[in-house]
Amino acid sequence: MIRLKTTIPGPKSLKILDDLKQKNGGWSISYPLVFSGKGAGSYCEDIDGNIFLDFASQIASNPLGYNHPEMVRVVKSFGSFPVKYAGQDFTVAEHLELIEKLTGISPKGLDTAFLVNSGAEAVENAIKICMRKRPGTKFGISMKGAFHGRTLGALSLTNSNKAHKKGYMRLPMMRLDYDESAGAQLEAILEREAAPEEIGFVILEHVQGEGGYYPAPKKMVADLRKITKQYGIPYISDEIQAGMGRTGRWWAFENYGISPDVFSAAKALQVAAVVSRKSMFPGEPGAISSTWGGGHVLDLSLSMKTIEVIKKDKLLSKNKKMGSYLLKGLNDIKYISGQRGLGLMLAFDLKDKTTRDHFIIECIKNGLILLGCGSSSVRVVPPYVVTEEDADKGLEIMEAAAKRISSKGFVHTGKICRFMGCTRTVT
Repeated sequence: MIRLKTTIPGPKSLKILDDLKQKNGGWSISYPLVFSGKGAGSYCEDIDGNIFLDFASQIASNPLGYNHPEMVRVVKSFGSFPVKYAGQDFTVAEHLELIEKLTGISPKGLDTAFLVNSGAEAVENAIKICMRKRPGTKFGISMKGAFHGRTLGALSLTNSNKAHKKGYMRLPMMRLDYDESAGAQLEAILEREAAPEEIGFVILEHVQGEGGYYPAPKKMVADLRKITKQYGIPYISDEIQAGMGRTGRWWAFENYGISPDVFSAAKALQVAAVVSRKSMFPGEPGAISSTWGGGHVLDLSLSMKTIEVIKKDKLLSKNKKMGSYLLKGLNDIKYISGQRGLGLMLAFDLKDKTTRDHFIIECIKNGLILLGCGSSSVRVVPPYVVTEEDADKGLEIMEAAAKRISSKGFVHTGKICRFMGCTRTVT
């Protein structure tokens, strides 16, 4: 259960966060706690002894929650060094074992995978294999509101926040609206702008992540898949955040009855991967590679155990059930709107960014960890082990927070505002 022993952040966390803010070159914004490694299920503990209910799941990267006994057993089983090998050149058995398990939960025909370290790398390699397959490529096509990663190729596809892209070079790209008009827009590009062979790929998230947690309209997906098949344009599904069971299916695109040519996976997988048919991958050695890809045996083992636990504990159906339970509860909360989602990938809107940020701060002050997304949205992404009791507690905190921040003259105070983007000057 939630237990708050100090103000947030606590003194031990505050010292580390203040130092990191000065010394971490990638600093942007931090959640005001430092994890201790302690916790169980949906609950985690910081180094000050505060216990939080986590409905963020490390940005959807922690599907089985904290200290899941089967995951802990995997970690404890490694008593030798190294655990990281140069996996594309020097082989470990776990490399093959994970590829077989991963392709075993993928659509028929998508029988080959390339393992890398992160979601951005997976997207980079997904577009690389498409471009290599289509030497006439002039540009790619992505969606408005998309987020695909922060490396330069993946960043070129991204369209959710100009701060991500300011000052960086980009690959040539065209955008489609993330709505039912997307198919007609793609047809117009083919009619007026380019031959099919000049389009390297069409890439989309079937539930947009950073862009606002919007499930794709069914007509949009059906139209885009029909057109890409008709013209032989590779269709890439970005499953970095929505994949590995979060929507109640192994892959978000399965909710739409389609199969892509290529998809990327990471986060909940514990490693990252590009999955496609063998013929899509370059035959030339060295055309794609990665020093650590397929060689981090601890991560590979945790990935395989994650797949095993999801199957054994029937978590796909549980995610659908718990997602419906949470969505029903969100629909009953006043002062929020636009409740939406698939499975345990849920979101809602507040009236503007400032109100949204106040809401998240108020929830954290009361022991509930949430994440923002889009311009004024909040995402709700608990671990797959979340219980109805956990859900009820989270909903209770969200309802109280929504009511409190809506009161006249509400303002936040405290050291938490150093890290949460508050607009007020605080001490």
